[in-house]
Amino acid sequence: MEITRFAPSPTGHLHLGGARTALFSYLFAKANKGKFLLRFEDTDQERSKDEYVESILNSLDWMQIKIDSDPVYQSKKAMKHKELALELYKKGFAYACDCSEEALTKMREEQIAKKQKPKYNGLNRDKDIEFTEGMVLRFKFPLEGSSKFKDLILGDIAINNKEFDDFIILRSDGSPTYNFCAAVDDMEMKITTVIRGDDHITNTLKQINVLDALGATIPSYAHLPMVLAESGKRLSKRDGAEDILDYKKKGYLNDALVNYLVRLGWSHGEEEIFSLEKLKKIFNLEDVNSSPSKYSQELLDWYNNKYLNLLTPEDLILKVKENSGVDFNQIDNGKLAISLLAKGAHSLHQIAEESAYFFEEPQTKFDLLKIDSDKKILLSEFSEQLKEIDFKKNQIEDFIKEFLRAKNLKFPELGKPLRVILTGKENAPSISELLFILGKENSLKRIEYTLKDG
Repeated sequence: MEITRFAPSPTGHLHLGGARTALFSYLFAKANKGKFLLRFEDTDQERSKDEYVESILNSLDWMQIKIDSDPVYQSKKAMKHKELALELYKKGFAYACDCSEEALTKMREEQIAKKQKPKYNGLNRDKDIEFTEGMVLRFKFPLEGSSKFKDLILGDIAINNKEFDDFIILRSDGSPTYNFCAAVDDMEMKITTVIRGDDHITNTLKQINVLDALGATIPSYAHLPMVLAESGKRLSKRDGAEDILDYKKKGYLNDALVNYLVRLGWSHGEEEIFSLEKLKKIFNLEDVNSSPSKYSQELLDWYNNKYLNLLTPEDLILKVKENSGVDFNQIDNGKLAISLLAKGAHSLHQIAEESAYFFEEPQTKFDLLKIDSDKKILLSEFSEQLKEIDFKKNQIEDFIKEFLRAKNLKFPELGKPLRVILTGKENAPSISELLFILGKENSLKRIEYTLKDG
């Protein structure tokens, strides 16, 4: 049975890249009838905060990513980590080091001066110093050959062991370090496949060696190429790397965000729209692209628009009210109005913003129309004839077409000023649908207000 994990550090909110990693780990586990676990790597006590733990949990919950066991907190396992670090020391896989900060600084400076890669030079590796509290423990990294593994996405990966140093596994204050903790916790949690960003490849090679020294079963690894900004640079908050819950606040639907995230580097034939339930059946790491993906706000908006228009008017009304407080149940033809706005909207927030003219009369001044005063006669005639028709949608459409034909007009000559009169905006939905939803009395009242002002 496959067991995967998502292991964020609670030093900040869950952002887009991390959310994609969590999603892929979850989908891989579910597609293989396995378990998805959550581990908070909270050993950085100064930066780790409960508010971030709660934020990450809320983000996963909103994305409908369900964990199969209570979260594991790395900080609560410090004694186990220390015990195993000392065990490696006793077995000769680690050694005590009493180098001072001054000695280490001098070592680095000399290496930089010689244009060498700064790293611990193994000064105490073979001195058999007896470990006492206050010293550090360093892992004896293999000196010969290379460390390697077959990545499920990137293929064969190997790095010469000379590129690594004997990294610290236990600090001078007795606290274990990240790479050691992560390896131990993956062993303890019986993780079978680790899915994470490709910025962890070096960490993976360190952890493989630690696991090997512990005599543990080594998991499979899959490293996801990072998500880049549209510019090709590393994704920043300005480009979309923001708190996942900010997308919720802005009126993005969880289904749309999940669908968008899974398509960042994964594909399945020509399909574009996937429900979470379907993804849990068909997701395969073999379909993940080995090249970086690019964040696209335009594509995210496209997905959200698709999902907005899959909702019933009743659900749309409920979600807009939850998101912004705007209640379409308070106006006549609210279901028609919200469905009309959803056609061109990319978020619940935009629907609320665009809806003002359904709730309040725009009271458009004639000079805002930016048309000649002689066009006032044309609009007056339109208004007079509009009074006489039966206010059904198809009849409104037919009336507009006939009016344009009779007056030898192109649609923008009538539609553009009429749209501003009815909504106070130059960009708004279909004129015939607007008239129908606003109703005859309301539509005529708005037209007459503007004409009187002129």
